[in-house]
Formats: sequence, C-alpha cells, structure tokens
Amino acid sequence: MNVAIIGCGGIARAHAECVREFEEDRLLAVADIDRKAAERFAAQWGAKPFPTVENLLAETLPDAAIVCTPPNTHREVVSALLSAGVPVLCEKPLAHIVRDAEALADLAGETGLPAYVAYCHRFNPAARLMRDYVGQGRTGRVHTFRNAFIGFAPHLTTAWRTEPDISGGGCLMDNGSHSIDLQQFILGPIADVYASLHFDGQGRGDVAADLLTVSESGVAGLISVSYVSPKPEARFEIIGSEMALEYDYATSGATVTAYRPGHDPERLQLPAGCDVRFIEQYRAFREALQGRPTDLATFEEGLRVSRIIDRCQRQAGITGGIS
Repeated sequence: MNVAIIGCGGIARAHAECVREFEEDRLLAVADIDRKAAERFAAQWGAKPFPTVENLLAETLPDAAIVCTPPNTHREVVSALLSAGVPVLCEKPLAHIVRDAEALADLAGETGLPAYVAYCHRFNPAARLMRDYVGQGRTGRVHTFRNAFIGFAPHLTTAWRTEPDISGGGCLMDNGSHSIDLQQFILGPIADVYASLHFDGQGRGDVAADLLTVSESGVAGLISVSYVSPKPEARFEIIGSEMALEYDYATSGATVTAYRPGHDPERLQLPAGCDVRFIEQYRAFREALQGRPTDLATFEEGLRVSRIIDRCQRQAGITGGIS
C-alpha cells in the first residue's frame, strides 16, 4: 500500500523503517511545515515532500497515513485525513486536550474509517503474554500492576514536550500515556486515579508523575514516570494470587520472569524482545486495513487515556490548557 507520513521528526523515522520492511508497501509522500525537514526526509526515503497535509491531499491520496506531528496539531491533521477518506495511525497521545480528543473520536465514529493511536507498548510481546495469562486465569486474581518509565533526560524538561500548549502537559502526557494505556490493555479500564505531579519551577509542564490507579476490576496500579530520575528504570509487572509476572526493558530481553509460590523464578520465552513493538504495530495496522481483528488502540481508547490524564492534571490544579 501507499503510505504518507505527516511530520518528519524523530519518531517518523521509526515508522518509515517499518514501511520499508514490507516490500509491497512504499512511502509515497511526507509533509512537514518545516520544508527543509520534509525535503531531507523525503530524499532519504524516496518519497515526495509537501509543506502541509492539505497540499499533500490536493495532489495525491495515500492508502493510509501515519501522523507524527506534535499533539496540538493532531485534530487538524487527522481531521483532514479522515475527511479525505484516509485511514490513520496517529502517534500518541490522541490530542493535547480532551475536547480535541473527543472531536477526533467522534469523527472516527462518523466516518467509520480505521483510526488508531500508536500505543506501541501493546506490541511488546511481554505485554501480550501477560494479558493472555491473565485472561486464561493462570495468574489467579490480579491485585497489582506496577510500571516505571523513568530516567534522566533533563533536555526534555525544556523541550516542546513540557510546553502544555503544544504537548498538553509534560512527562505524564508523554510517557505516562503509554503507562495508562498499557495497564488498560492488560487489565481493563481504569475507574479511578490519584496523582502527584512534580514540576521544576520553570512554569512548564510536569517533569515527573506518580499515579495510583484503580481498575474497574479492582486492580491497583502504581505508575511512575520521570524525566529527572538519576536512576533509570523501564519495567512493568503484574502481581496475582497465584503468579507474578515481570518484564524489564533493560535486562529481560525476550523473556518474562514468572514467580510462583514454592517455585524458583522461571524465565518464560517470548518470540522476540521489546524492540519489535514498532514493526508489530505497523503489521497490525496493515492487517486492520484488510479487515482483520486488531489490538491497536482505537480513538475511543485514546480518548479514555486523555480523560484519565485530564483528571490527574486537575488534581494538580492545572486547568488552563487541558480541556
């Protein structure tokens, strides 16, 4: 199929590499308001550059589009694509404010077109194994979900990711949206949340956040995200009455560690490690366009994440740029 990428920043490269992995697909066109960025990216990947999505759609109609622009542009860009009949995979979060996420979810429902949010951690084989084990009852009753996406990245505290008018917030919106979606993917919808957001005093978005979530099934979630932690950590685990399952992005590789009472820890083999999550996400997008069932996050699920983050921000007293 012919694919367009809108937005030629860093994450666009990961998506372009996925398109290249399928010999029957090609990157037809790219668009970026930075003309030179669009031209460089297009030259590298053999695509045609455009300055805007509107210019692109006026000249060509791709079979699908991947949106990699900042969150505050998602409503305009995705609306243009869906209105033109183009299926969309939109980078997370769905939008920088709830009302834009609501508008996009409504539009996706009205058009009936395939429209998904790129929550790639769903396609980490470890997440899929955990969801399967929970569904099969092998973990017993799950009572705890733990996740940390933390590290020391001070440059992000002054980047657009912590400019609320662009990103919608800070680290919680950037990394925490993945965490919230991951918990809901494995364990079902979150019913309640209690949040502590941390700021660096520069008048920007949060640089770290800690969440206690409660799922509809009663599972407690403990989520930590940070740009300013000297100790890096990227991991998630579920704890059930009969089994606990743990995955560490730095050390687990293609295994999940299982803990059971009276047994030594066991390494459960996965088909691959976490680095396949982008290609598997793109594969799922292709299959969804062929009418096959998919585990991609729908716009409704993306909206659910946006509403949870909105609640967290309101608890922190932030109401100016989030609704």
